[in-house]
Amino acid sequence: MTKTNLLIFCAFLVPACAGGDSDGDDTSAGSIAETSTSSDAMTTTMTTDVTTTMTTTTATTASTLTTDSPESSGSEDTSSTGEPAELSCESYCGIYLTECVDFSEYSNEADCLSNCAAWPVGEQSDTAVDSLGCRIYHATVAGSTDPDVHCPHAGPSGAATCVQAAAPDCDSYCTLFAENCVDGLYTYDDNDDCLTQCAEWYPGTAKDTAGHTIGCHAYHAGAAAADPDLHCPHSGAGGGGICVL
Repeated sequence: MTKTNLLIFCAFLVPACAGGDSDGDDTSAGSIAETSTSSDAMTTTMTTDVTTTMTTTTATTASTLTTDSPESSGSEDTSSTGEPAELSCESYCGIYLTECVDFSEYSNEADCLSNCAAWPVGEQSDTAVDSLGCRIYHATVAGSTDPDVHCPHAGPSGAATCVQAAAPDCDSYCTLFAENCVDGLYTYDDNDDCLTQCAEWYPGTAKDTAGHTIGCHAYHAGAAAADPDLHCPHSGAGGGGICVL
């Protein structure tokens, strides 16, 4: 090939090579741009997904804490914990006057507290003995089942349940009172009236000589056989300043 022809060939070849390189560069640049755009899109998508996931997780966690956290539920009501109530007259009267409102044997809270003060404290597990614990048990049970059964057990008389074995009873007391306190010293309408009023008294013990108990009234009703003028007032419903709370 002559020198002239070689120069002509190169003149045609260089633009072609340059064009080829330019096209290749354009293609590469486009590919890089597309790749960059694609990467940005993926990054945006991933960022959105992560943010959404984190937001959802955070919301779920907050919801779980709101539902399950003890702080959110407030203090537990002791009535729902199954724990025995405190052995105190304040606790007893609070329960009894709430759960036995239709069966109350007290005129008010002060009357309840005064009666309660005469009872043995006993144990929280008591269910059938003469004690404060027994009465609290039945007053509590009355709140959920058979108040007509359990409220009398929780009252002062104990309704033959929260009583001492061989405790003084109304039949014996009313019989003694009718025998030894006659005429103007008899303060009931009849025997039924005596039994009705006595039915709500605290039985106490046969040794009682003071206090508002069946035992005290019965003691003075018996002593009235020797001195009715002295003992009948003590033995009557009013207690004569002796058989009183």
